[in-house]
Amino acid sequence: MGTTVKVDRQGRIVIPQHERERLGLHDGGVLELIPTPEGIALEHLRPAIVRQARDGLPVVAFGTSDTIPNDDAVAAIHRHRDQR
Repeated sequence: MGTTVKVDRQGRIVIPQHERERLGLHDGGVLELIPTPEGIALEHLRPAIVRQARDGLPVVAFGTSDTIPNDDAVAAIHRHRDQR
């Protein structure tokens, strides 16, 4: 079940502290607002860090042990290749 929050005059909502901690969401963190047929969804966007392994292959890290979509990993690898 979800948590109920209120919208203030400027259209802001406060994400409860326990949810921010669960997501690892800190001051300055970025959320993507995704429209859905039922309303909206918020997704925590995490920057991808690409390093080169000893064997020369790229290694993608997202700063958390959460599962990430394959598309995000592939996009991070492409950005790494483009920077070389």
